[in-house]
Amino acid sequence: MRLPDRSEDIASAPRAGDPPEQARDRGRSLLRRSARAGARLADHDAGSLAELLQNAGGTTSAARAVAGKVLRHAFGPEADGAGADGADVDGAQADGAAPGAPAWDAPALAALGVGAWAHEALLALDPGVSLEIAERAPSADDTLRLVLRARDGALIESVLIPGPARTTLCVSSQVGCARACSFCETGRLGLARQLTAGEIVDQVRIARALAAQRTGAPLRNLVFMGMGEPFDNLGEVLRAIRLLTDPRAFRFAPSHVTVSTVGVADKIAPFFRGARAELAVSLNAPDDARRQAIMPVNARFSMAALKAALAASLPPGRRVLFEYVLFDRYNDAPEDADLLAAYVAGLRCRVNVIPCNPGPDPALRPPSPERLDAFVARLSSHGVTTLVRRPRGRDVGGACGQLAGMARLTPPGPA
Repeated sequence: MRLPDRSEDIASAPRAGDPPEQARDRGRSLLRRSARAGARLADHDAGSLAELLQNAGGTTSAARAVAGKVLRHAFGPEADGAGADGADVDGAQADGAAPGAPAWDAPALAALGVGAWAHEALLALDPGVSLEIAERAPSADDTLRLVLRARDGALIESVLIPGPARTTLCVSSQVGCARACSFCETGRLGLARQLTAGEIVDQVRIARALAAQRTGAPLRNLVFMGMGEPFDNLGEVLRAIRLLTDPRAFRFAPSHVTVSTVGVADKIAPFFRGARAELAVSLNAPDDARRQAIMPVNARFSMAALKAALAASLPPGRRVLFEYVLFDRYNDAPEDADLLAAYVAGLRCRVNVIPCNPGPDPALRPPSPERLDAFVARLSSHGVTTLVRRPRGRDVGGACGQLAGMARLTPPGPA
């Protein structure tokens, strides 16, 4: 596959130190210039595809019916075999079709019962996978880190994490990230551009094919915890989730899709309005001073503002997952567990405690097993539902905070 020369898009990428609002504005510009959202079938959910078909002359009911048929044909269970039964998921097949691409011509559409009135609009959409595998890094624990190359040359990473009952995919939402958390490798890259909904979905298409080729549980769980801040690309993330959870397409249960945010409080309500997915909040400190030192977002949205947004927006019966990365002698004292318990009081929640992984700041180290156990015991003693999340893929740079994307395949410059 020849990669288009879009170096002008990458050249204007913001740096990690840019203000988040400026970074997001540049990211939206890069999305428009480099990814052509809507030109590909996977960029559409059922609603936007039906709207396109209405604009092509179809009635509302006919457009909706055709959209459903097309999504089932392209992304439903019968589409699994296109990428799983012998297809080369690393690149184009011998006939030039992208791996997993459905039959996509006038006879194929006619065979689905799609009238000729809709053919031109549908055939203008590219049904293929827009990403290719640039690197595979298998871990000793059977985790698989993937470096994926977009058509403009941008690199992102996804991580396939097998489990006894289901396989999980860690999904990226941006090329880089503007949020600059001090413990995260992605934050050092700055924001290059947003991913389109189709590029988000294509990570799942590739992973679904790979999971089908491996012996183990099927891919049933998605976590938006890869590269980028999903709430800084919320429109594309929500459109991708609607397609991924559509029962005619990928059929992921909404309860098996989790979106993680650093705490962009003013996007919490729009998130819950736009998707039925679960929410995770990366907290990582028990007070504003320490949180702001490692997470610049706290200067814009304090912990009090974050909690207020959660309390106001969390749907009835739902709970929020707090992620608390534990750093040795920084946020892991028993008294810190007391402060954390006081903070989450009144919210229906669970706390995932995550011993930190090696990252860009050597001063941030994982705690000893004894300090980890003491922290968890103290937090649990307050009645807080607590789970320790053990690292997966750490030996290949695929664990929490380690995804580096473009930096992995780019030789370092002169010192």
